[in-house]
Amino acid sequence: MALTHTAVANAKPKTKAYKLADGGGLYLLVKPSGYKVWRYDFSVGTSRGTYTIGQYPDIKLKDARDEHRKAREYVAKGINPRNIKEEQTIANDLDNKRFSHYALEWLEKQNIADSTRKDLKQRIHKNLIPFLDKKKINEFSTLEILNIMRKMSDRGAIETAHRMANVTRRIYNEMLMLGIIENNPAKDLAELLPKPDIKLKGNFGHITSPEDIRVLLQQIDNPTTTQDFATTQALKLMPLVFLRPKNIRFLKWEFIDFKNAIINFPADELKTRKALAVPLSHQAMTILKDIEPLTGNGEYVFVSSHGQKNNGKPLSEGTTTSALRRIINPATGKPFGTGYMTSHGFRHMASTQLNELGYDADTIELQLAHENKDRVRATYNKAQLMGKRIKMMQGWSDYLDKLKAEDIDEVPPKRIIK
Repeated sequence: MALTHTAVANAKPKTKAYKLADGGGLYLLVKPSGYKVWRYDFSVGTSRGTYTIGQYPDIKLKDARDEHRKAREYVAKGINPRNIKEEQTIANDLDNKRFSHYALEWLEKQNIADSTRKDLKQRIHKNLIPFLDKKKINEFSTLEILNIMRKMSDRGAIETAHRMANVTRRIYNEMLMLGIIENNPAKDLAELLPKPDIKLKGNFGHITSPEDIRVLLQQIDNPTTTQDFATTQALKLMPLVFLRPKNIRFLKWEFIDFKNAIINFPADELKTRKALAVPLSHQAMTILKDIEPLTGNGEYVFVSSHGQKNNGKPLSEGTTTSALRRIINPATGKPFGTGYMTSHGFRHMASTQLNELGYDADTIELQLAHENKDRVRATYNKAQLMGKRIKMMQGWSDYLDKLKAEDIDEVPPKRIIK
Protein backbone atom coordinates (compact mmCIF):
# COMPACT_ATOMS: atom_id res chain seq x y z
CA MET A 1 0.00 0.00 0.00
CA ALA A 2 1.36 3.39 -1.00
CA LEU A 3 2.31 5.92 1.64
CA THR A 4 0.41 9.15 2.31
CA HIS A 5 1.76 12.54 3.34
CA THR A 6 0.02 12.14 6.70
CA ALA A 7 1.55 8.72 7.36
CA VAL A 8 5.04 10.05 6.60
CA ALA A 9 4.61 13.13 8.76
CA ASN A 10 3.15 11.18 11.70
CA ALA A 11 5.71 8.35 11.68
CA LYS A 12 7.18 8.20 15.21
CA PRO A 13 10.56 6.78 16.23
CA LYS A 14 10.70 3.40 17.94
CA THR A 15 13.36 1.55 19.91
CA LYS A 16 14.62 0.07 16.64
CA ALA A 17 14.80 1.49 13.13
CA TYR A 18 11.91 0.51 10.87
CA LYS A 19 10.75 1.00 7.27
CA LEU A 20 7.57 2.42 5.76
CA ALA A 21 7.30 1.00 2.24
CA ASP A 22 5.92 3.00 -0.67
CA GLY A 23 6.33 0.31 -3.34
CA GLY A 24 8.86 -0.58 -6.01
CA GLY A 25 11.68 -0.71 -3.45
CA LEU A 26 11.14 2.87 -2.21
CA TYR A 27 10.74 3.28 1.56
CA LEU A 28 11.13 5.74 4.41
CA LEU A 29 13.58 4.60 7.06
CA VAL A 30 12.72 5.90 10.53
CA LYS A 31 15.55 5.71 13.07
CA PRO A 32 15.23 5.72 16.90
CA SER A 33 16.69 9.26 16.91
CA GLY A 34 13.74 10.48 14.84
CA TYR A 35 15.84 10.84 11.70
CA LYS A 36 13.82 9.98 8.56
CA VAL A 37 15.45 9.22 5.23
CA TRP A 38 14.20 8.05 1.82
CA ARG A 39 15.94 4.99 0.40
CA TYR A 40 15.60 2.68 -2.56
CA ASP A 41 16.83 -0.93 -2.51
CA PHE A 42 17.76 -2.12 -5.99
CA SER A 43 19.43 -4.94 -7.90
CA VAL A 44 21.60 -4.53 -10.99
CA GLY A 45 22.53 -7.94 -12.38
CA THR A 46 23.79 -9.99 -9.45
CA SER A 47 24.66 -6.89 -7.40
CA ARG A 48 22.37 -5.47 -4.75
CA GLY A 49 22.58 -1.97 -3.34
CA THR A 50 20.81 0.88 -1.61
CA TYR A 51 20.38 4.32 -3.11
CA THR A 52 19.90 7.07 -0.51
CA ILE A 53 17.59 9.72 -1.96
CA GLY A 54 17.61 12.15 0.95
CA GLN A 55 16.26 13.24 4.29
CA TYR A 56 12.63 13.97 5.15
CA PRO A 57 11.24 16.65 5.46
CA ASP A 58 13.85 18.27 3.16
CA ILE A 59 12.63 15.88 0.47
CA LYS A 60 8.88 15.48 0.43
CA LEU A 61 7.00 12.32 -0.64
CA LYS A 62 6.37 13.61 -4.18
CA ASP A 63 10.05 14.54 -4.68
CA ALA A 64 11.17 11.16 -3.33
CA ARG A 65 8.89 9.38 -5.82
CA ASP A 66 10.23 11.49 -8.73
CA GLU A 67 13.82 10.62 -7.76
CA HIS A 68 12.81 6.97 -7.27
CA ARG A 69 11.35 6.87 -10.79
CA LYS A 70 14.62 8.18 -12.29
CA ALA A 71 16.59 5.64 -10.29
CA ARG A 72 14.40 2.76 -11.56
CA GLU A 73 15.01 3.89 -15.14
CA TYR A 74 18.75 3.57 -14.51
CA VAL A 75 18.30 0.11 -13.02
CA ALA A 76 16.19 -0.97 -16.02
CA LYS A 77 19.21 -0.08 -18.21
CA GLY A 78 21.56 -2.03 -15.97
CA ILE A 79 23.13 1.15 -14.51
CA ASN A 80 23.77 1.78 -10.84
CA PRO A 81 21.42 4.62 -9.83
CA ARG A 82 24.09 6.13 -7.59
CA ASN A 83 25.44 7.62 -10.82
CA ILE A 84 22.52 10.07 -10.65
CA LYS A 85 24.11 11.98 -7.80
CA GLU A 86 27.52 11.85 -9.44
CA GLU A 87 26.05 13.45 -12.57
CA GLN A 88 24.26 16.05 -10.46
CA THR A 89 27.53 16.88 -8.71
CA ILE A 90 29.29 17.26 -12.05
CA ALA A 91 26.46 19.43 -13.38
CA ASN A 92 26.70 21.65 -10.30
CA ASP A 93 30.48 21.87 -10.78
CA LEU A 94 30.03 22.94 -14.38
CA ASP A 95 27.55 25.61 -13.31
CA ASN A 96 29.27 26.90 -10.20
CA LYS A 97 32.99 26.03 -10.37
CA ARG A 98 35.17 27.62 -12.99
CA PHE A 99 38.74 26.92 -14.05
CA SER A 100 40.19 28.83 -11.08
CA HIS A 101 38.63 26.39 -8.60
CA TYR A 102 40.24 23.35 -10.22
CA ALA A 103 43.51 25.14 -10.94
CA LEU A 104 44.06 26.16 -7.33
CA GLU A 105 42.89 22.77 -6.09
CA TRP A 106 45.44 21.11 -8.41
CA LEU A 107 48.18 23.49 -7.32
CA GLU A 108 47.75 22.68 -3.64
CA LYS A 109 48.38 18.99 -4.38
CA GLN A 110 51.74 19.57 -6.08
CA ASN A 111 54.83 18.50 -4.16
CA ILE A 112 56.87 21.68 -4.71
CA ALA A 113 58.64 24.28 -2.59
CA ASP A 114 56.45 27.03 -1.14
CA SER A 115 58.30 29.67 -3.15
CA THR A 116 57.75 27.68 -6.35
CA ARG A 117 54.07 27.26 -5.50
CA LYS A 118 53.74 31.00 -4.88
CA ASP A 119 55.45 31.81 -8.17
CA LEU A 120 53.31 29.35 -10.12
CA LYS A 121 50.14 30.61 -8.45
CA GLN A 122 50.98 34.14 -9.53
CA ARG A 123 51.56 32.99 -13.12
CA ILE A 124 48.22 31.13 -13.16
CA HIS A 125 46.39 34.16 -11.77
CA LYS A 126 48.00 36.46 -14.33
CA ASN A 127 47.98 34.32 -17.48
CA LEU A 128 45.14 31.80 -17.18
CA ILE A 129 42.38 32.60 -14.71
CA PRO A 130 41.24 35.97 -16.19
CA PHE A 131 40.53 34.21 -19.50
CA LEU A 132 39.57 30.64 -18.54
CA ASP A 133 37.08 31.76 -15.87
CA LYS A 134 34.91 33.52 -18.45
CA LYS A 135 33.03 30.33 -19.40
CA LYS A 136 32.24 26.91 -18.01
CA ILE A 137 35.19 24.54 -18.04
CA ASN A 138 33.59 22.25 -20.65
CA GLU A 139 32.81 25.08 -23.08
CA PHE A 140 36.35 25.85 -24.27
CA SER A 141 37.69 24.52 -27.55
CA THR A 142 41.35 23.76 -28.18
CA LEU A 143 41.54 26.81 -30.45
CA GLU A 144 40.16 29.11 -27.75
CA ILE A 145 42.69 27.89 -25.19
CA LEU A 146 45.47 28.10 -27.77
CA ASN A 147 44.62 31.76 -28.35
CA ILE A 148 44.99 32.35 -24.61
CA MET A 149 48.48 30.83 -24.74
CA ARG A 150 49.30 32.95 -27.78
CA LYS A 151 48.73 36.08 -25.70
CA MET A 152 51.90 35.08 -23.85
CA SER A 153 53.97 33.99 -26.85
CA ASP A 154 52.97 37.11 -28.79
CA ARG A 155 54.49 39.32 -26.10
CA GLY A 156 57.73 37.33 -26.30
CA ALA A 157 57.14 35.10 -23.27
CA ILE A 158 57.43 31.85 -25.25
CA GLU A 159 58.83 29.82 -22.35
CA THR A 160 55.96 31.02 -20.14
CA ALA A 161 53.44 30.11 -22.84
CA HIS A 162 54.82 26.56 -23.01
CA ARG A 163 54.84 26.24 -19.24
CA MET A 164 51.27 27.51 -18.89
CA ALA A 165 50.13 25.20 -21.71
CA ASN A 166 51.59 22.27 -19.79
CA VAL A 167 49.94 23.40 -16.55
CA THR A 168 46.57 23.82 -18.30
CA ARG A 169 46.90 20.36 -19.84
CA ARG A 170 47.57 18.80 -16.42
CA ILE A 171 44.66 20.63 -14.75
CA TYR A 172 42.23 19.61 -17.49
CA ASN A 173 43.59 16.08 -17.43
CA GLU A 174 42.78 15.80 -13.74
CA MET A 175 39.21 16.97 -14.44
CA LEU A 176 39.01 14.35 -17.18
CA MET A 177 40.09 11.56 -14.84
CA LEU A 178 37.52 12.69 -12.27
CA GLY A 179 34.78 12.48 -14.91
CA ILE A 180 33.99 16.19 -14.72
CA ILE A 181 34.70 16.72 -18.43
CA GLU A 182 34.61 14.28 -21.35
CA ASN A 183 37.73 15.39 -23.22
CA ASN A 184 40.87 17.45 -22.65
CA PRO A 185 40.96 20.47 -25.02
CA ALA A 186 44.44 21.41 -23.76
CA LYS A 187 46.00 18.03 -24.55
CA ASP A 188 48.40 19.03 -27.36
CA LEU A 189 48.62 22.80 -26.91
CA ALA A 190 52.41 22.97 -26.65
CA GLU A 191 52.77 21.45 -30.11
CA LEU A 192 50.86 24.40 -31.59
CA LEU A 193 52.92 27.15 -29.95
CA PRO A 194 56.06 28.80 -31.36
CA LYS A 195 59.19 26.87 -30.40
CA PRO A 196 61.57 28.51 -27.89
CA ASP A 197 64.85 29.86 -29.24
CA ILE A 198 67.25 26.91 -28.93
CA LYS A 199 70.19 29.27 -28.46
CA LEU A 200 68.60 30.80 -25.38
CA LYS A 201 66.87 27.76 -23.88
CA GLY A 202 68.85 26.36 -20.96
CA ASN A 203 71.47 29.12 -21.20
CA PHE A 204 69.35 32.24 -20.85
CA GLY A 205 70.45 35.43 -22.54
CA HIS A 206 73.63 36.60 -20.86
CA ILE A 207 76.86 38.47 -21.49
CA THR A 208 80.37 37.71 -20.29
CA SER A 209 82.77 40.18 -21.88
CA PRO A 210 83.92 42.99 -19.53
CA GLU A 211 83.04 45.63 -22.13
CA ASP A 212 79.45 44.39 -22.45
CA ILE A 213 79.14 44.14 -18.67
CA ARG A 214 80.44 47.71 -18.32
CA VAL A 215 77.81 49.03 -20.72
CA LEU A 216 75.05 47.05 -19.01
CA LEU A 217 75.92 48.25 -15.51
CA GLN A 218 76.29 51.86 -16.59
CA GLN A 219 72.86 51.73 -18.24
CA ILE A 220 71.27 50.10 -15.16
CA ASP A 221 72.63 52.96 -13.06
CA ASN A 222 71.01 55.47 -15.43
CA PRO A 223 67.40 54.30 -15.85
CA THR A 224 64.71 56.05 -17.84
CA THR A 225 62.49 58.48 -15.97
CA THR A 226 59.52 56.17 -16.46
CA GLN A 227 61.12 53.09 -14.89
CA ASP A 228 59.82 52.26 -11.42
CA PHE A 229 62.32 52.69 -8.57
CA ALA A 230 61.75 49.12 -7.34
CA THR A 231 62.64 47.73 -10.78
CA THR A 232 65.82 49.81 -10.85
CA GLN A 233 66.88 48.69 -7.37
CA ALA A 234 66.19 45.04 -8.23
CA LEU A 235 68.32 45.35 -11.37
CA LYS A 236 71.14 46.93 -9.36
CA LEU A 237 71.09 44.13 -6.79
CA MET A 238 70.91 41.24 -9.27
CA PRO A 239 74.52 41.32 -10.49
CA LEU A 240 75.80 41.66 -6.90
CA VAL A 241 74.06 38.59 -5.47
CA PHE A 242 73.31 36.56 -8.66
CA LEU A 243 70.24 34.88 -7.19
CA ARG A 244 67.54 33.22 -9.26
CA PRO A 245 65.03 35.85 -10.51
CA LYS A 246 62.14 34.58 -8.42
CA ASN A 247 64.27 34.81 -5.25
CA ILE A 248 64.81 38.48 -6.07
CA ARG A 249 61.12 39.04 -6.83
CA PHE A 250 59.97 37.33 -3.63
CA LEU A 251 62.78 38.60 -1.41
CA LYS A 252 61.30 39.40 2.01
CA TRP A 253 62.54 41.93 4.53
CA GLU A 254 62.47 39.26 7.22
CA PHE A 255 65.25 37.38 5.41
CA ILE A 256 67.65 40.34 5.57
CA ASP A 257 70.02 40.63 8.54
CA PHE A 258 71.44 44.15 8.25
CA LYS A 259 73.52 43.76 11.39
CA ASN A 260 75.49 40.84 9.97
CA ALA A 261 75.15 41.92 6.30
CA ILE A 262 73.55 38.70 5.10
CA ILE A 263 70.37 37.36 3.51
CA ASN A 264 69.16 34.15 5.12
CA PHE A 265 66.92 32.20 2.77
CA PRO A 266 64.93 29.36 4.41
CA ALA A 267 64.96 26.02 2.63
CA ASP A 268 61.38 26.25 1.36
CA GLU A 269 62.23 29.40 -0.62
CA LEU A 270 64.87 27.74 -2.77
CA LYS A 271 64.89 25.34 -5.69
CA THR A 272 67.38 23.08 -3.91
CA ARG A 273 65.19 22.86 -0.79
CA LYS A 274 68.28 23.83 1.24
CA ALA A 275 68.74 26.98 3.29
CA LEU A 276 71.18 29.51 1.83
CA ALA A 277 73.09 32.42 3.36
CA VAL A 278 73.99 35.20 0.94
CA PRO A 279 76.71 37.61 2.18
CA LEU A 280 75.97 41.23 1.30
CA SER A 281 78.68 43.57 0.08
CA HIS A 282 78.71 47.22 1.11
CA GLN A 283 77.23 48.07 -2.29
CA ALA A 284 74.38 45.55 -1.88
CA MET A 285 73.61 46.89 1.59
CA THR A 286 73.32 50.43 0.19
CA ILE A 287 70.82 49.30 -2.48
CA LEU A 288 68.61 47.61 0.13
CA LYS A 289 68.80 50.56 2.52
CA ASP A 290 67.83 52.93 -0.30
CA ILE A 291 64.55 51.10 -0.92
CA GLU A 292 63.79 50.31 2.74
CA PRO A 293 62.00 53.64 3.41
CA LEU A 294 59.56 52.84 0.58
CA THR A 295 58.77 49.16 1.16
CA GLY A 296 60.28 48.34 4.55
CA ASN A 297 56.89 48.31 6.27
CA GLY A 298 55.63 45.58 3.95
CA GLU A 299 56.50 41.94 3.37
CA TYR A 300 58.48 42.15 0.13
CA VAL A 301 61.53 44.23 -0.71
CA PHE A 302 60.86 44.96 -4.37
CA VAL A 303 57.34 46.34 -4.65
CA SER A 304 56.53 48.81 -7.42
CA SER A 305 54.41 51.91 -6.86
CA HIS A 306 51.54 50.02 -8.49
CA GLY A 307 52.17 47.02 -6.25
CA GLN A 308 52.06 49.20 -3.15
CA LYS A 309 48.52 50.16 -4.12
CA ASN A 310 47.68 46.50 -4.77
CA ASN A 311 48.17 44.80 -1.37
CA GLY A 312 51.96 45.04 -1.52
CA LYS A 313 52.42 42.54 -4.36
CA PRO A 314 56.05 42.04 -5.45
CA LEU A 315 57.34 42.73 -8.95
CA SER A 316 55.58 40.72 -11.63
CA GLU A 317 57.25 37.91 -13.52
CA GLY A 318 59.33 39.23 -16.40
CA THR A 319 59.51 42.81 -15.10
CA THR A 320 63.29 42.87 -14.77
CA THR A 321 63.95 40.94 -17.98
CA SER A 322 61.65 43.32 -19.88
CA ALA A 323 63.56 46.25 -18.39
CA LEU A 324 66.84 44.70 -19.52
CA ARG A 325 65.49 44.35 -23.06
CA ARG A 326 64.75 48.07 -23.09
CA ILE A 327 68.31 49.09 -22.15
CA ILE A 328 69.79 51.29 -24.85
CA ASN A 329 72.87 50.31 -26.81
CA PRO A 330 75.00 53.52 -26.83
CA ALA A 331 76.51 52.53 -30.17
CA THR A 332 73.14 52.43 -31.97
CA GLY A 333 70.83 54.43 -29.73
CA LYS A 334 68.36 51.53 -29.84
CA PRO A 335 67.36 48.91 -27.24
CA PHE A 336 69.53 45.81 -27.08
CA GLY A 337 66.31 43.74 -27.14
CA THR A 338 65.68 40.02 -26.65
CA GLY A 339 68.70 37.76 -26.24
CA TYR A 340 71.13 40.37 -24.91
CA MET A 341 70.55 39.70 -21.22
CA THR A 342 67.91 38.16 -18.98
CA SER A 343 67.40 38.30 -15.23
CA HIS A 344 68.64 34.72 -14.96
CA GLY A 345 71.65 35.64 -17.10
CA PHE A 346 73.32 37.42 -14.18
CA ARG A 347 74.02 33.99 -12.67
CA HIS A 348 75.83 32.83 -15.80
CA MET A 349 77.67 36.14 -16.04
CA ALA A 350 78.90 35.93 -12.44
CA SER A 351 79.86 32.26 -12.70
CA THR A 352 81.92 32.84 -15.86
CA GLN A 353 83.66 35.97 -14.60
CA LEU A 354 84.35 34.71 -11.07
CA ASN A 355 86.01 31.60 -12.47
CA GLU A 356 87.99 33.81 -14.86
CA LEU A 357 89.07 35.99 -11.93
CA GLY A 358 90.43 32.94 -10.14
CA TYR A 359 87.95 32.47 -7.32
CA ASP A 360 87.60 29.01 -5.79
CA ALA A 361 85.17 26.85 -7.78
CA ASP A 362 83.54 25.34 -4.66
CA THR A 363 82.92 28.81 -3.25
CA ILE A 364 81.30 29.94 -6.50
CA GLU A 365 79.09 26.86 -6.80
CA LEU A 366 77.98 27.09 -3.20
CA GLN A 367 77.05 30.75 -3.60
CA LEU A 368 75.09 29.93 -6.74
CA ALA A 369 73.14 27.37 -4.65
CA HIS A 370 73.87 24.59 -7.10
CA GLU A 371 73.26 21.03 -5.99
CA ASN A 372 76.38 19.26 -4.72
CA LYS A 373 76.04 15.50 -5.11
CA ASP A 374 78.96 14.80 -2.77
CA ARG A 375 77.24 14.97 0.64
CA VAL A 376 80.49 15.01 2.61
CA ARG A 377 81.91 17.78 0.47
CA ALA A 378 78.64 19.70 0.64
CA THR A 379 78.74 19.57 4.45
CA TYR A 380 82.34 20.78 4.42
CA ASN A 381 81.45 23.66 2.12
CA LYS A 382 78.59 24.84 4.28
CA ALA A 383 80.70 24.74 7.44
CA GLN A 384 84.00 26.07 6.14
CA LEU A 385 83.51 28.42 3.17
CA MET A 386 81.52 31.32 4.60
CA GLY A 387 84.64 33.38 5.11
CA LYS A 388 85.67 32.85 1.49
CA ARG A 389 82.17 33.66 0.29
CA ILE A 390 82.10 36.94 2.19
CA LYS A 391 85.44 37.96 0.65
CA MET A 392 84.32 36.84 -2.81
CA MET A 393 81.03 38.76 -2.71
CA GLN A 394 82.75 41.96 -1.61
CA GLY A 395 85.55 41.45 -4.12
CA TRP A 396 83.02 40.87 -6.90
CA SER A 397 81.12 44.08 -6.07
CA ASP A 398 84.38 46.03 -6.01
CA TYR A 399 85.36 44.55 -9.37
CA LEU A 400 82.05 45.63 -10.91
CA ASP A 401 82.45 49.14 -9.51
CA LYS A 402 85.88 49.42 -11.12
CA LEU A 403 84.50 48.02 -14.35
CA LYS A 404 81.75 50.64 -14.43
CA ALA A 405 84.36 53.33 -13.83
CA GLU A 406 86.40 51.92 -16.74
CA ASP A 407 89.42 51.43 -14.50
CA ILE A 408 90.31 47.87 -15.56
CA ASP A 409 91.50 46.21 -18.72
CA GLU A 410 89.32 44.60 -21.36
CA VAL A 411 90.39 41.12 -20.22
CA PRO A 412 90.37 40.65 -16.44
CA PRO A 413 93.63 39.44 -14.95
CA LYS A 414 93.89 35.96 -13.49
CA ARG A 415 93.90 36.18 -9.72
CA ILE A 416 93.91 33.32 -7.25
CA ILE A 417 91.91 34.33 -4.19
CA LYS A 418 93.08 32.68 -1.01
